[in-house]
Amino acid sequence: MKYQKHALLLALLLPAVAMAQMNGMDMSEQFAFGQPAQESAVTRTIYVEATDTMRLKFDSMRIRRGEVVKFVVRNSGQAPHEFAIGDESFRKEHLLEMRKQMAGMEHHDVNVLSLKGGETKTIVWRFDPVKSKSVLFACYVPGHFEAGMYHRHVMLK
Repeated sequence: MKYQKHALLLALLLPAVAMAQMNGMDMSEQFAFGQPAQESAVTRTIYVEATDTMRLKFDSMRIRRGEVVKFVVRNSGQAPHEFAIGDESFRKEHLLEMRKQMAGMEHHDVNVLSLKGGETKTIVWRFDPVKSKSVLFACYVPGHFEAGMYHRHVMLK
């Protein structure tokens, strides 16, 4: 009976934990280019447009180390796009992962948004600690990065 209660509790909690991680709520994960953050810590908001001309358009790109930025990303086109925060190491790893997966699969990494045409999503990111010299904002839908859908940002102190 005791084990049944624990099994039931785990069965109820595990899906909630998995959903929180998929929605970028796992605050324990850190990368060389920062970490997810709570919206209550946001110091400013940057609006980003993902276009079918394979561009990421930012309303501002002056990001300093230590800032907590809320990115509001809108896919203004009809094609699916991604908005990923990473560095060169993450880019290589993510591209390999994308090649292994089936076409059209959405990603649920804490630093990646998958957007359908017309969709708007947000991601909150703390640029601390930042060990990389630059941060790469990119779309890794096959062919999009290669078409120029990325922006490399040198971190300001």
